[in-house]
Amino acid sequence: MATMKKGFEIYEENGRRIVRGLGFYEPKPVLDLRQLVKDAVSAYGAKVAFKYKGKKGEIIEKNYLDLDRDVDSLGTALIARGLKNSRISIISENRYDWAVSFFAIINGTGIGVPLDKYLPLNEVENLVNRGGVEAIFYSATYQDMMVALSKTNNSIKYFICMDESHYDDVRFITLEKLKEEGEALLEKGNKAFVNADLDITAMSILLFTSGTTNMSKGVMLSHHNVASNVTGVTSILKVMPTDVHLSLLPLHHTFENTVGLMFMVHMGICIAYCEGIKHIAQNIKEYGVSILVAVPAIFEAIYNRMQDAINKSGKRKAIDLITKVSNFLFKAGIDVRRKLFKPVLNNLGPNLRIFVSGAAPMNPEIIKGFYNMGIPFVEGYGLTESAPVIAATNEYMNAHGTIGYPILGVEVTLADQDENGMGEILARGENIMLGYFEAPELTEEVIEKDGWLRTGDLGVIDNRGIIRITGRAKSMIVFTNGKKAFPEEYEVLLNALPGVKESFVWGNKAPDGDIQVCAKLVIDDDYFKEKHMTTTEIGDMLDKEIRSINKTLPQYKIIRYFLLSGKELIKTTKMTIRRPLELESIKRYLEIKGMDIRRLSKSRIDDEE
Repeated sequence: MATMKKGFEIYEENGRRIVRGLGFYEPKPVLDLRQLVKDAVSAYGAKVAFKYKGKKGEIIEKNYLDLDRDVDSLGTALIARGLKNSRISIISENRYDWAVSFFAIINGTGIGVPLDKYLPLNEVENLVNRGGVEAIFYSATYQDMMVALSKTNNSIKYFICMDESHYDDVRFITLEKLKEEGEALLEKGNKAFVNADLDITAMSILLFTSGTTNMSKGVMLSHHNVASNVTGVTSILKVMPTDVHLSLLPLHHTFENTVGLMFMVHMGICIAYCEGIKHIAQNIKEYGVSILVAVPAIFEAIYNRMQDAINKSGKRKAIDLITKVSNFLFKAGIDVRRKLFKPVLNNLGPNLRIFVSGAAPMNPEIIKGFYNMGIPFVEGYGLTESAPVIAATNEYMNAHGTIGYPILGVEVTLADQDENGMGEILARGENIMLGYFEAPELTEEVIEKDGWLRTGDLGVIDNRGIIRITGRAKSMIVFTNGKKAFPEEYEVLLNALPGVKESFVWGNKAPDGDIQVCAKLVIDDDYFKEKHMTTTEIGDMLDKEIRSINKTLPQYKIIRYFLLSGKELIKTTKMTIRRPLELESIKRYLEIKGMDIRRLSKSRIDDEE
């Protein structure tokens, strides 16, 4: 007999305890991504759907009618140019034309193959070859890359520039030109795109995961996968058509693609395109942003800047007092958080009302800090292979440091649990990928016969059905006594230390076989310059802080050695650490210097290769 509670249920199957997501809000279902656009046009019509900056810095607006017309025109032209059922790539910064191009590809033309905008030419070349790409949309930023690619690749029929292009090659054409062609065809009654048959269960999106070209996997997603995920998100994230979302995470990632594009269009929310990381604060204010979907690194940077501003203003004691008063009143049922923190919120962004974080664990103290000011935090969890959202917190269930319950239509269980109840997180639902492109053997490794996706993440599920991630199975540190620890749990603590931008933790095997926890701390040079501290003084200060952390840990888990660096960690475009590459970089440095980690403790390694 299933235990029913709002938002989820728990039951058993084949000896496994399973948590099934039921949602907290009335869902807004959608069956496919063409219907998603058409329903949004019907419901919101002339409402502003997109905002972005023009060449002169002016704000340009596009409504849902514009989106519908542009998608249908472009899709019609693509089919007329012989690209029906073709695989078509996009490489560009986040922009309105990215969204138009993507919808025009997947909603009746062929298969979308979005590419990481940070990839170098050789990796782009390899991926378009692997994916059998026959056309590619690109922004002017990639003009030189596309010209170089055209000289080595004869399979690509069209290079479609989102901006002006004057390259003398018949394969090069502009997006604007194609839209004009398609509009003329539509006026003549061409319905090849508008009435195209859609197989919503077949591959319509091919996404290559992060990693080197040969190691990256091609994740095959269908309309049904993504649409079911969008439907699930509507049941846990409460938004309104008056909201404005700032799109800043790369659109080729499923987190931004599904939540930051598909979900927002489905719910009638205006999408404003960020001009870049340096412009986030400015864009939040000028676009009137109310929803921010980002990764922990961005929220941590915002929070730290805000705290620095408070400290420099000399208002720390006043803010601490206001926080105590606000929390006391809130517990009594009186919510005056936003009123009391109005000056801070006005500086941050007066319309901000909800933060959504994904891709990595979030420091609970930062979540609490924003929550104290009246900005709730939603933490989501998922994978490209699950299109991507598996579970998330919300206003009904917001236990900091957890990922809440599965979203509507998704089930979660644990495999191979240890004595503490920790096991690998498995997910099942309509959102789970079709498989890996041309790699059935890899698909079999991660998808069980009964549909469970092995995530590679370890976690626990408490008696309330709440899920908490403990770390990646591959990065787990196993001590000689058999006990386990995860780099992520240390990194959250280290990243909160004053002057530490980010950190990387690993288990180092000593000559005697002992496993020692080591850390690389990336320090904020500006922070320490203001304090006129030398490297030795910085090392001594952080050594003291780490000793304080160690007092809270069992002896076998303490941090033994650490390095200082001013060099950013090696990351994916999702801002997650590329752990194998980072560890290899550190080991290579030690080998070159002929040193071991113990001799470098508290040293700075700016000359790291």
